[in-house]
Amino acid sequence: MTITLSISQLLITATQQLHGLSPSARIDAESLLCHTLNCNTAHLAAWPEKIPTPEQIQQFNDLMEQRKSGTPIAYLTGTREFWSLPLKVTPATLIPRPETETLVEFVLDKFSAKKTLALADLGTGCGAIAIALANENPEWVITATDISEQALAVAEKNANELNIKNIQFVKSNWFENLGGTTYDVIVSNPPYIASNDTHLTQGDVRFEPEQALTSGTQGMDDIQIITTQARSHLRAEGWLVFEHGYDQKQSSLTCLQAAGFEKIEQKNDLSGQPRISAGC
Repeated sequence: MTITLSISQLLITATQQLHGLSPSARIDAESLLCHTLNCNTAHLAAWPEKIPTPEQIQQFNDLMEQRKSGTPIAYLTGTREFWSLPLKVTPATLIPRPETETLVEFVLDKFSAKKTLALADLGTGCGAIAIALANENPEWVITATDISEQALAVAEKNANELNIKNIQFVKSNWFENLGGTTYDVIVSNPPYIASNDTHLTQGDVRFEPEQALTSGTQGMDDIQIITTQARSHLRAEGWLVFEHGYDQKQSSLTCLQAAGFEKIEQKNDLSGQPRISAGC
């Protein structure tokens, strides 16, 4: 039997249940209740005494049980905002993070003056980077790749729902299926976590696809592949821009230098951590 509770009572109870299990217990509770009621947080504040239907309360309780087990909010609601765009996510894709917006910002700052530009996004996942860039620059021609057919399906659905027309989606293990195509800019948020990193057993990453997270014992295997192979897919004066871990600034610089890149730039994210490396 489902106990009848008001919106405010549900939020109080849920917040208490998540206390100690989530660093954002109240926000999590609000997100799940908004998802259940198909409303926004303003509705929760305006109607605290409103009593959801028994079916809605049961759905909310089911979501809460999954959250208490650690399932990320984004997987429970099926969405995550990135660059102010609502994106669908599934357990087949990484959950887009604010740090990755640093890469989008870097590319826009450096290349938005170019009306025509060919760009490849390697390992696109749910399509966050490619879609953000395509939305800002509809005349750019963008190719988004991923080794996962499931991830590509999510990315393509996101592009369609946001009416993004200038992205081609290709199944490819990095450059494998791109033939001799060359680009003005290549971007990537590749796997860069060391395979033995203890963080893999904590938080949201426990539920995210491992192949999109880890890259060898130092976390640098895929970055080395990308920096080595990118030159043959870049046009003259073309740029490679990629995300990496906070402790991989020097290793990323070394990879770029070893592959013959010049004009190398590195940028911190909003929390001040090294996050982006780029070279021409």
